[in-house]
Amino acid sequence: MKTMILATTALALGGVLLSSTVNAQDLGISDSDYSLDALIEAARQEEPITVIDATGKIVTMAENFTEKYGVQATGVKMSASEQEQVITREAQSNNVRTDVFNMSNLPSVTSQILPQGFGVSWFPPDLADEVPENYRNPAITSLNPWVWAYNDAVYTDGCPIDNMWALTEPDWKGRVAIPDPLLRNETMFWFNQLATNSDDKMAEAYEAYFGEPLDTDEASATAEWVKRLAANQPVVTKGDSDVGPIIGAPGQEKPFMGLLSAAIFRHADRDGYSMGICEGLKPFIGQLTPRVAVIAAGTDSPNAAKLFVHYMMTGEGMAPQLSDGKISTNENAVMPEDEHSGVFDVRDQLHVTDSATTADDFAKLQDWQDFWIVNNR
Repeated sequence: MKTMILATTALALGGVLLSSTVNAQDLGISDSDYSLDALIEAARQEEPITVIDATGKIVTMAENFTEKYGVQATGVKMSASEQEQVITREAQSNNVRTDVFNMSNLPSVTSQILPQGFGVSWFPPDLADEVPENYRNPAITSLNPWVWAYNDAVYTDGCPIDNMWALTEPDWKGRVAIPDPLLRNETMFWFNQLATNSDDKMAEAYEAYFGEPLDTDEASATAEWVKRLAANQPVVTKGDSDVGPIIGAPGQEKPFMGLLSAAIFRHADRDGYSMGICEGLKPFIGQLTPRVAVIAAGTDSPNAAKLFVHYMMTGEGMAPQLSDGKISTNENAVMPEDEHSGVFDVRDQLHVTDSATTADDFAKLQDWQDFWIVNNR
């Protein structure tokens, strides 16, 4: 087992003070009256809860939670964009049916969901010694690695490229598979994070690859890279589960590169196709996407909802997702040895979201979507 010491990843999340019309103190027992035993007892007096995440592992997590605490929870898999619609519509209609969300669109959460009072973020006080401060406000449960991957059955000496700018070259035209950025806001948020916080690294990578400084009319090196990638006719799919087989299907002479979640490596082992992480890719091998626990402000079972958040922020609760490469924010959690991708060993090469600029990510979402559409024609 591999201990998850997150300090080594130099993560930049956290430090955002959130204002909301609803405070977590207004839901269930207050932090001043809090103990885990008291929370469990209060939760057992409430109605069953529904919990949502973008992974099917939430079903198993809910079942394990029910067995552990005797508090009924039902897990439902739902995409990030659908989660936003559900929590918004249920709040606006005053008809809350979903109690807890584990949401991957952090900029949407900090810029819209929490400030508008649709949901609240609550951190379990008794976990303060186990979860670094920069993951407590909002309550970040885990970090989901998305990586550039290649067919390691064909490219047996390692990744065929060592620089992200290579993906904009003619040799990779039509040979890069990615989930449709217009369906995955996290990709657009990543573009803005790169432009805002890591554009110097994108420019340095350009110069290292082409041998000369970047000269562009675009606002940033990142924008130039996005423009060239979009124009290079990447194959877009509905989701990353479709990207894996495109990369790793047997019998290819010139297989695709692709961007996908580390969880898809489990699919590859199960279904018999070949993939490897592009270790050493400059400036980043992918992105580390945070997931934040959000409790519906109008839940009828606030203590059960808080108890589930507590559960998600422990290694035991998050265990079903760790085998898919997710990284718990709880420093006492451990990564299973049978995790399929090996991403834990290269986590320091992933780009990390800086939550101090997530408001800008949200504000510029439409700009990046329009920019992609124009250059992908």
